[in-house]
Amino acid sequence: MTSASMPSLAQAGRGLALAAIAGLGVYRPSADAPAARRVTGSDLTGVSYRVQADQGVNTASLAAGAARAALQAGGVNPADIEMIIVGTTTPDVLWPTTACLVQNELKLPMVASFDLYAAETSLLAALNVGIRYIASGARSVLLIGADSDNQLVDLPGQSGSVHSRAAAAAVLTRAGGDGGVLSTMAGGAARPEGNGTANDRTLLQGLIDGTAECLQSASLSLSDIDLVIGEQSAPEIMQAWSKLAGIAPSRLLLDPARYGNLLAAAPLTVLHDAIKEGRLQNGMTALVLACGSGPTWAAACLRWGGGGLAEC
Repeated sequence: MTSASMPSLAQAGRGLALAAIAGLGVYRPSADAPAARRVTGSDLTGVSYRVQADQGVNTASLAAGAARAALQAGGVNPADIEMIIVGTTTPDVLWPTTACLVQNELKLPMVASFDLYAAETSLLAALNVGIRYIASGARSVLLIGADSDNQLVDLPGQSGSVHSRAAAAAVLTRAGGDGGVLSTMAGGAARPEGNGTANDRTLLQGLIDGTAECLQSASLSLSDIDLVIGEQSAPEIMQAWSKLAGIAPSRLLLDPARYGNLLAAAPLTVLHDAIKEGRLQNGMTALVLACGSGPTWAAACLRWGGGGLAEC
């Protein structure tokens, strides 16, 4: 397919996907892996507790593992990758970017490689960028959501279990029909609210408006959506949204006990598991929602087209 025949952003409204998902890859360290070492250094730094991940398990290594799985699942030639985007809130270092570290680890082409920081919405915000690059004619984009708890401070009285150590990746390719990503949106408040209740109201309104925008761009309505994948770290907001939207519990995939601490890795991880477990099958449509600190919110509408799955 030549770039001239690629669906444009405007053509998505006629039912064509903006990008296909060739492969999904997930990297979740074993649940029974040794606990992260707790190092105290208050005498030297004033910091009482700091979490350090096991040696070799960091954001870049998680991202590389998920990317390797996605490339394998999609049967994509690494030489065809023309952009690498990592959505994360916990990079190992600010420079070089996590995306550059992944590029080096997997010996991928020296292409545009950058990180996108948007808290829980990092992955969907990165997807919002990636599909536009595909729509402009790129062959493949490697999209990764990764977070690691070794970058976070474990404050006294807070359980380390709230932190994340996981990654998920997708290989976006040119779409050949109606299967793939149909529309995306990303938004945020210019002036963050000063208290939790007001912030939740801002996020809820953002999800309501974002959902409407995303569905309109895909020429769909909520009744056309087979499965809603919600923001796993904000169950109260998602339940309020689903009540206002009239979404039955059977159509909302919300399992914070299983996914609530995955941050940027959550959307693709939940999507991977929903497909693997049969909740989202070929030809079915899904609405993926995210919201979080900022406040920020994002949405994506997709029709599953049968890409490959892999987990390492």
